[in-house]
Amino acid sequence: MTRLLIVQYAGDYREARQRIMQDGSEIYYGHSYVLDQLNHLAARHGEAAFLCCLAPHYVEKLEGGVTLMGAAAGRRKDIDPAPVIRMIEEYDPTHLIVHGPLNALLRHGLKRNRPLGCILADSFNMHPLDRWLRFGRLPGLLNDPRVSLVANHGVNSSRSLVKLGVEAEKVIPWDYPQMRRPENWPVKAAPTQGQLDLLYVGSIGRKKGVGDVIDALALLKHRPEIVLKIAGAGQREKFEARARKMGVADRVEFLGLVPNGRIMEMMHASAAVIVPSRHAFPEGLPLTLYEALASRTPVIASDHPMFSGHLEHGQSALVFPAGQPRALADRIETLLSDPALYARISEGSAQAWQRMQIPVRWGEMVDRWVSDTAEDRAWLSGHTLAHDPLHA
Repeated sequence: MTRLLIVQYAGDYREARQRIMQDGSEIYYGHSYVLDQLNHLAARHGEAAFLCCLAPHYVEKLEGGVTLMGAAAGRRKDIDPAPVIRMIEEYDPTHLIVHGPLNALLRHGLKRNRPLGCILADSFNMHPLDRWLRFGRLPGLLNDPRVSLVANHGVNSSRSLVKLGVEAEKVIPWDYPQMRRPENWPVKAAPTQGQLDLLYVGSIGRKKGVGDVIDALALLKHRPEIVLKIAGAGQREKFEARARKMGVADRVEFLGLVPNGRIMEMMHASAAVIVPSRHAFPEGLPLTLYEALASRTPVIASDHPMFSGHLEHGQSALVFPAGQPRALADRIETLLSDPALYARISEGSAQAWQRMQIPVRWGEMVDRWVSDTAEDRAWLSGHTLAHDPLHA
């Protein structure tokens, strides 16, 4: 009987399941989908489990052959692989997927001599020295023929994996199903008079560009009607202090974690959505960008390499050089002062959203890898970057 185990660095699917069962909400998009896919995989193949390395230690067996686990393996900058490996051995999977660039777990998987896959949601476009120090050994592991599934979230992140040294013939771009579509929201004209909300959704940290947005707001003191709302968790106290230092604390509102089901309405009600990631952040393809484009609210995004080819400056978004608050402030001022530009970007968001679509869904990809028929292997091979025009 098949016993599939997926190991992921962060998250807690027991907690996510409890929240969904309690009120139907999810903090992060995709939790419900992954849980549904685990049920599907267990029904199709035997048993399926999800182990989150940083979650508190637990093993919860559910009906239908699904098991959720936490390893309590956190340490300051990484995970302690020992407790994770112990739990892998106790579960004794026939198929193992390492969900993230976790070299110690990949090496352990190779020693097991059973089907092994690696699914990522990371980019690798940082400084070459930093890239080598952090990921220099990853290509050798992923190119091992015993790793029979290699995938990354998004086309650009997959291309960055090939640039790192992984064989294009192995790398599959994947995505979650995108149920929130631009046609479900009306095109927006210029923002109404009164308070103008800028919305940031994501983790709160320097590399995500949160400080750059606060600094940009400080450069717009002549526009007191502009307010920044920040939804997410992270280094909140640090950036609250930054807002006070920059003299804009009264115009920055920290909302904390917001259920994902509320995000689209918040985006549509805002004057702009800001996606300010710095190049050093290993962005894959942020779901926030999908949602922002689908909401029809104009997006102001950095020139992060993972956004390249998706956003057209002045047509489907305004793009600014990452890490430059003054350029960001200029984009905000331009957008909110030009009704024709505002409407054009709102209308153009649908085409950008469509360009970002990927045919491979996470659940089908895992299902076909486990099934491993000749047809399934051909399907997986047919969606690798070996068929990417830029690679060819």
